[in-house]
Amino acid sequence: MSDIFTLKFEYKGHPHIVEVQTAHQQFKTVYKVTIAEHEIVFEPDEEGFVRAVSSKPLHDHLNTVDIGLLHRVAELIVEHIR
Repeated sequence: MSDIFTLKFEYKGHPHIVEVQTAHQQFKTVYKVTIAEHEIVFEPDEEGFVRAVSSKPLHDHLNTVDIGLLHRVAELIVEHIR
C-alpha cells in the first residue's frame, strides 16, 4: 500500500512543492520524491531520522541536486510522520 502527501516550503528564497510517495516495505516505510529529475528515496535510519538514497550518482548529471535541499526535505518528512 502507498500513500501520497505534499510538502510545500520555501528554500533559498524559492517556493517548492514536492510530492512524496509513501511505500510500505516488509520491515520499513520509505518515502520517494523526485528532485531535479532525480528519484530520491528517503529511508529511516537508526536514530529516527531519514537518509536520502539515489539509484544514480547525483553529481554526474546536468541537473545536480542541492544537498541542503535534500536535508530540508528530510526534515519536513520527519516532521510530517511524527
